[in-house]
Amino acid sequence: MFVEKGMPLYLIGLGLGSRGYLTLKALEIMKRSDKIYLDSYTSFIGRDLLDELRKSFEGKIVEADRRILEEGSSSILEEAEKMNVCILVPGDPLIATTHLSIILEAARKGVKSEIVYGVSAYSALISASCLQAYKFGKTVTIPKSGVGIESCYRSIVENMERGLHTLILLDTADGGLEIPAAIRMLSRVEEKLGMGLISERRLLVCLARIGFSDEFRWAGPLAQALKTSYPPPPHSIIFPGSLHFSEAEALKEILGADPETVDSHLPLRYSWSRVSKYISSVDSVLTALKVLEDSSELRETLSLAKSYLEDSQRFQSEGRILDALAAISYAEGLLDGLRLLRKVEFSWRR
Repeated sequence: MFVEKGMPLYLIGLGLGSRGYLTLKALEIMKRSDKIYLDSYTSFIGRDLLDELRKSFEGKIVEADRRILEEGSSSILEEAEKMNVCILVPGDPLIATTHLSIILEAARKGVKSEIVYGVSAYSALISASCLQAYKFGKTVTIPKSGVGIESCYRSIVENMERGLHTLILLDTADGGLEIPAAIRMLSRVEEKLGMGLISERRLLVCLARIGFSDEFRWAGPLAQALKTSYPPPPHSIIFPGSLHFSEAEALKEILGADPETVDSHLPLRYSWSRVSKYISSVDSVLTALKVLEDSSELRETLSLAKSYLEDSQRFQSEGRILDALAAISYAEGLLDGLRLLRKVEFSWRR
C-alpha cells in the first residue's frame, strides 16, 4: 500500500519576478516554512523581490543552483519528511519541466508534494502581445551563446508556414540577451538558408520586462526593432503568423504598429507551396512512368520512392514543412537516378 509520509514539499511559483505577482497563498506557506530553497538559475528574478526575500526570510532561505536542486534533491526530500520545506521557482513551477524530476522522485519515495501556482511569463507575454493564445505554435529559446539558433530559425519558419505565431524567449543569464542582438543572430541564419524570414519589413512584436513598472510593448517592422531603445532584459520577440482582424487592430491601436506594416504583413508560404508542387509532381510520375527494364531492385527502389512520398505527405499534414521538403527531395532523387540509368521513362510536370 502506498503511504505518503512526512510534511508536504511545496513548489511555489514566484510569478513574473516582481513582488506584486506573489500570491497570498505563496506568502502564507513561505512564512510557515522552516527552510526555503530559492531557484536562482532557471529564470529571471527582479532585484527588488530578491532583496525582499533575503530580508524577510533571513536564516531560512538558501539560494539554490542547479547542483543543489537537481543533484541534491534526495537530501531536500529527506528534509521534507521532518520539517516544512518549500522551493521557490520563478513564474509557474512546472511550466518548464526542469523541476518535474523533483516531483517524480517525491512520488516514488512517498513524500507528499504540493504545487502553488504562479503567474507564468509564458501566458503573460502572450497576453501582453494582444495576439490570440490558441494561434501560437512551438515556443523557442535563444541563448546568448547562439547555440541552436538555426533550429530556432527553422521553428519560426515552420510555425509561420502553418499561420501560427512564434514566441521567442531570450536568455536571461549573465545580463540577458537583448532583442537587437537576437535579431542579428537570426539574420546570419537568413544569410545561410535564405528562406525569406528576415527582412526589413517583417512584422515583429517586441516585449521587455513584462510585469514590471517599466514594461515595454511594441510592434513594428524589423528594421525599426533594431534601432529601438529597450529597458533591460528580460526580452522576448514574437513573429506573428496569420492575423485575425482583431489581432491586427490591437497591434495598431494598442502596441503602436503603423497600419501599413500590419496591413501588408504576409506569413511565409514559400516552402508550403513548393512542397505541394513537388508532392503532386512525384505522385504523377509514380502513377504514369514507363518501366524499361524490370527487376527486383527496380521495384524495391520505386517502393522506397513511394515511401518517401508518403512520408512527405504526412510531414506536410503535421506542419513539418522542412521534413516534408527533405523527404520529397529524396523521392525525386531516386526517380531521377532510375531515369539516368534508363530503367524508367518519364517527364517531370513543372
